[in-house]
Amino acid sequence: MRRLDAYTQSPPPMTRIELLLAAFDGIVSRLEQARNLVEQNERNRAEPLLLRSQRIILELYSGIDLRFGQIPENMQKLYLYVLGCIGMGPELDLSAAIDVLQNIRGGLENIRDKATQMERSGELSPMSEQVQLLRNIVA
Repeated sequence: MRRLDAYTQSPPPMTRIELLLAAFDGIVSRLEQARNLVEQNERNRAEPLLLRSQRIILELYSGIDLRFGQIPENMQKLYLYVLGCIGMGPELDLSAAIDVLQNIRGGLENIRDKATQMERSGELSPMSEQVQLLRNIVA
């Protein structure tokens, strides 16, 4: 292979777990920025960050498959709690939302290697078109 060919090869596709981690990173980053703006009495500037975060969480929520028992049900409840904390509830509690999201992200990080291995070996089906739509929303 020529050296220049290394630059033209496309990277391996993202796995589900990598996409989820990127989504959580994006939400947490936006919420931290929004929290700083709210603390500076710049709520108007925080609104787009809050709305974008809500949209990502709603996409995550819509992708939950309740056929798999208690864990998906609990994830729905956590997402609804976070949505309440970031503007779809009576008052903002961005710190609580960030804490919940970081805890979920930590759990995902713990299973990252195994999930990646399972998806790449075919034990888990590859991402569908619907899951790949989240990639556009996260960006």
